[in-house]
Amino acid sequence: MATFGKDFLSAVLAEGSVSGLLKFGPIAELFRGSEVEPYNFVIGFVKEYGKLPKPETIAAHTSEVLIPAKEPAKYYYDLLMIRHRELVIKSAMKEASIYLQVDSKDVDKSVVLLAKAVMALAAQKFGQQILDFRMAYDLVMGNYVTQKANADKNGLRMGWPYLDKLTGGLMQGDMISFVGRPAAGKTWQMLYAAYYGWRTAAELHVPEYDQSRMFVSMEMPILQIGQRLSALHAHLNMNHVKNAELGTLGLQRLKKGLLEVQGFGAPFYIVDGNLTATVEDIALIAQQLKPAGIFVDGAYLVKHPTEKDRYRRVAENAELIKSQLCPIAPTACSWQFAKTAGKKDKKAGEKPDLDDIGSSVAIGQVSSLVLGVFEQENVETLKQRRIEVLKGRSGEVGSFVTNWNFITMDFSEVPEIDVGDLQY
Repeated sequence: MATFGKDFLSAVLAEGSVSGLLKFGPIAELFRGSEVEPYNFVIGFVKEYGKLPKPETIAAHTSEVLIPAKEPAKYYYDLLMIRHRELVIKSAMKEASIYLQVDSKDVDKSVVLLAKAVMALAAQKFGQQILDFRMAYDLVMGNYVTQKANADKNGLRMGWPYLDKLTGGLMQGDMISFVGRPAAGKTWQMLYAAYYGWRTAAELHVPEYDQSRMFVSMEMPILQIGQRLSALHAHLNMNHVKNAELGTLGLQRLKKGLLEVQGFGAPFYIVDGNLTATVEDIALIAQQLKPAGIFVDGAYLVKHPTEKDRYRRVAENAELIKSQLCPIAPTACSWQFAKTAGKKDKKAGEKPDLDDIGSSVAIGQVSSLVLGVFEQENVETLKQRRIEVLKGRSGEVGSFVTNWNFITMDFSEVPEIDVGDLQY
């Protein structure tokens, strides 16, 4: 017979994400009766092997059969919480009533018992944001084993080795901001970052390696983004694709590339920004599509339902993106530098920083990672872009250089030259 606890486990297994289970935190006390054994087995399996077990494996080791769930795991988690709260309150009321009997009346003790139960439930309500470190074993070890077993698969990787090593892969809750002056190349960098992991997932042919994408363009129609991705995938000049100027071989490569992506396991959704006026609109679409990475190009153009002032609107939206989109999947957004960034004295070594982000300081505050996109300050300007890490999750800073080649559509990282390898 199905129960909330078993339905929850079944839904978690269907969603196929270890992080999707771990994000609920320590929840063993929510399970009762026949639910306890399969839950303990799943948690132990994750800690030992870094992945979720198959339903048949659970049945073989616990004699409990999980019936396929019809709703998402969060739905059953909410039902588990309601059931748990109801039982805790009823138990507390029953115990408190003992001290309200005429022959042993102790109102104060009854109040203490009820207050204790209410406070425990209140703390549990925010259990995903609060962790007693004494209970950290399941969470930390489960995540560690998962990372170890899937070193090249976890999180959002953007294809630039310097950055991917720095972050270790971006996870749910992370917000990444690309910042640059107009026409600095933010859209191309965002597309490359979105495309890299998606293509890599297809090449590895690993079904559970979910690298689906949702790319929301606030500035360009779907066709233009589709053309750019096509050129990126087929390594063709974007203008030749857009203006129908490909030769015979180029056209064959374009057709081959477009047919090839039809066989990719994970979808790459392109969303027209005109359909996503607010952060809430984007969140509703993301909840339906369930992407592993969200990209919002031109986030400063996203509307707000009530705030009309540009500066307050951007600040409000940055916080909404952090609270509504990032819990669904790591979210990358592009913003613009203010004019103050261009007034920095380069000769004096002044560089744009978080204070130079246009419209709102909130962007830098809520972002896990802030990347400044700049032109190279040398003869390589037309061939390269420099990306400055203005803020890392743990305070990291640094920079790396990417190619800027529109002939072969190469935006990969330029390897650093080891002086020891130079020959004279």
